[in-house]
This record gives sequence, structure tokens and C-alpha cells, in this order.
Amino acid sequence: MKKTLTVAAIVSSIGLAGSAMAVDFAFHGDLNNRFNVYTNHAEFLVGDHFAKGGAINADDTVDDSWAEIKYRLWTEVSSDNNNVKGVYAVEIGGLEFGKSGSVGKSVGGSYSGDGVNIETRWAYLDMQIPGVSDKMRLKTGLQPFNLNKYFWKETVMGMNLDGQSGDFGYVVGWERPYRVDAKTGGSEVGDVDAFIGNFSFKVMDSSKMGFFASYIGNDSAELYGEDGARDYNSMKATSWSIKSFKDQFDLDIYTLGLTGNFDFGSVFVDGDLIYQGGSIDNAQYVDQDGVSSTASDYDVNSFFGHVDVGTKVGATKITGTYWYSSGDDDATDDEVNAFLATDVDMTASMIIMEGMQTDDDYFTERPYILDKGMHLFKIAADTKVNDKLKVGGALLYMMTAEDITYTGANGMDYSDDGVGTELNAYVKYKLYPDVTLSMNFGYLFTEDGMDYFESDLDGSADEDIYSLCAGLRFKF
Repeated sequence: MKKTLTVAAIVSSIGLAGSAMAVDFAFHGDLNNRFNVYTNHAEFLVGDHFAKGGAINADDTVDDSWAEIKYRLWTEVSSDNNNVKGVYAVEIGGLEFGKSGSVGKSVGGSYSGDGVNIETRWAYLDMQIPGVSDKMRLKTGLQPFNLNKYFWKETVMGMNLDGQSGDFGYVVGWERPYRVDAKTGGSEVGDVDAFIGNFSFKVMDSSKMGFFASYIGNDSAELYGEDGARDYNSMKATSWSIKSFKDQFDLDIYTLGLTGNFDFGSVFVDGDLIYQGGSIDNAQYVDQDGVSSTASDYDVNSFFGHVDVGTKVGATKITGTYWYSSGDDDATDDEVNAFLATDVDMTASMIIMEGMQTDDDYFTERPYILDKGMHLFKIAADTKVNDKLKVGGALLYMMTAEDITYTGANGMDYSDDGVGTELNAYVKYKLYPDVTLSMNFGYLFTEDGMDYFESDLDGSADEDIYSLCAGLRFKF
């Protein structure tokens, strides 16, 4: 549903009497009502809850259910030839029924309503470059950004130039995801800057390949003690993403990736291969068990790989997925081998990741756990029963690329890489063309690597995890 209003604006007040400019207004919305009908481990769904012994209650006493809304409304204002477009979006995110809280947090649905809970989601200008024959546009401001779904796909402040020339497409840009004000006499600080390029070309009518590159850098805050010794910030395995590092370290990280999407009629193959290098300096690497490195400067050498292979048989699609995210097995050396995502939202798993409707409540949004990486195997089937009804299911097996090592509550040392086997199922039904009712179910049969997150820390995974969610969504 799209409402468009064309307005003729006579600007005689600036000396252009008789001239007119036509402007198109479009208004869109995504009104998402989500319900966690039941989960047996609500603490597990606290965002990135990677603390040792902090995510799973071994006594199975943290069952819960809740309802929430996530509404996004946006306006697009463009010239009638679409040479210039402005976009502004607001979002109410994760506003739970009955949950009170302070301004700025994803709460505020208690008595008397919301405590001012509105986020600016997008605010950017999208402009055709004048005098350029091919399709070249500049986007500047707070905008949707997709360099690679496994490395960086989120909203970001930046300036990006994208275009298309025949079968060749490109995006080059500068992003500023984090800034620190300079202060006289204060610590040395540096803004986080990223420079990116993304290039793609068709190899067949329905297939394409691509290459992307990213450099992310800053100069960290340096803290000194009274004796003149440097006090480094901790680079924690429990906060393993570039977004979490902010301005704490000297970052010189480059990421190079190859992508491919190939369609051979009834068979398709999609893939990603990513290498990450560079350095992280002025840091103290601390692993998940609190073991610290004696080094302060680290070389980065990590990998990520992904492949989907699938087939379409009538109204049914069957997809096999594998991905590998490299992990680090020794936090005490001077090398980082664990792949670092920048800012992403993974949905491959309903239990471990953001695959449920209540996707503001998740264990991890990244394609790995801690700094231990991940092997993920998945087979999924989706069937369109009719124009209104779609059903599907999946079977996953997940393990970390490197063992999770820790000292248990009894003083014994444990080590394991097993995450578990997960069953997923979903159903979606269109009540109206723009309104969808859905329900998801996920069950994780945990393996012993998940004991690190359990409260009893006895070396054995004691609790399986399951959730049942529903959603009612109106998009226009």
C-alpha cells in the first residue's frame, strides 16, 4: 500500500516566479507484533549473554512468556524524476507489554504508556550525480548498509557512492560508526573510520560474482598509571565484534571477500569466502575464562566461509548450508585467529541466533560464539502450500571451531566444542495481502560445550533449550 502525493511548489519568493517543482511523497510502515508464547530459559535470550555461567539456569526455573511491538515508519520524499530523494524513518523497538524502564532502553510499555521510546532508524539523502551518464548515486547520512551479511549489514552513518554500468555494479564509501570528541589534555583518542568497496558483475542472466574490501581503523585511548606504566583496555572474548571494541584499541583491520550467486534453473549455489588481516594494538587479550595475554600488539589472521546448495521442486525449496568461522585457541599469544564481524544480525538458528519473531531477544547476533568461531550445518525445506500458506522446517548441527575451555565450579578444567542439534519449524499465513500471521518453534538439544554458559559449570550440558513464538505483522 503506497500513498503518493504530488505537490507543485511555486517558489516566486526567491525570484523564480512561474516555475514549479514536483515532489513525490511516499509513506511506508512495518508494524510488527511479536509474542514469545513460551521459553524454558529466558535468561539465555539476553542479548550477547556470553558471561561464564550466566546464560542458562541449570535448575530450569527461568521459563517465561511475553509480548512486544516493533514498529518502523518511514517517509520518502523525491523529485518527480527521482534524481533526489530524502528518507527518514523512526522505530519503536522491542517495546514489551507491561515492562517499565528508563528512557533510551527498549522498554516502556507499563502503566501510562511509553516513556519516550523512539529511535531514528534512517535519515539520509539519496541523489543522482549530475552529468553522469550511468546510474551513479550518492547516499549520505544514517542509511541501510550491506557490505556482506556475515561481516557487516546494519544501519550506519556514512557516505556511499553506488552505481551500475551495464553488467558491472559498484559501491564505494566512507563510514563513521563511532566518534569521540577531542579534549585538550585528555587521553589520545581516535574516531573509528571505515573505507569500503563492493563490486559485482553478471556472469549469466541470473548469476553474478562479487568482490568486497573493507578497512577499519582508529587510534585507541591510551591510559597511564601514576608510575608511567601503560594500562591497556581488555579485548574480551565475551565481547567479540568490531562494534564492541569502539575506541578502546588501535584498529588496523582489513577484510577481503569473494561472493557468488549462481542459478542453474532448478539448482542454485551461493557462497562467500572472507579473509581478515591487519593488527589490533594497545590491547590485552582476555579469553572466556579470564586468562590474559602478556602481549599488547596482535596480528589478525582469520577466515570465514559459507556455501548454500539448493534445489527447487515445484513449490518446495530444499537448501543445504555450511559455514565456517575461524576461532582462536590461544589468547596468550600475539595473534588473533578468530573472525570478527562488525555489525550483523544472523537468523540461521531460531535458538542460538535471531531466527524467532522476538528477534530483539537473542543469544548471539553473530555467526560464531565467543572468539571460538563456528561450524554450522543446516538442511532446510520450505513449501508454499498455496497463495496464503507457507510452511517449513530445518535441522541444524552446530559446534565451535575451537574448544571452549574453562574451570568449572568444582575446580576441574573442562574443554568442549559441542553446541548441539537444533530442530526448527514455522508456518506463515496471509490474513490479508499485507498482513501475515506466523508461528515458529525451535528446540536445541545441547552438547557439553554449552555447559560454559550454565550456572552449575559441571562439565556437562544439563538443559536443552526451546521456544515457541508467534507474530502478527502489517507491512505497507
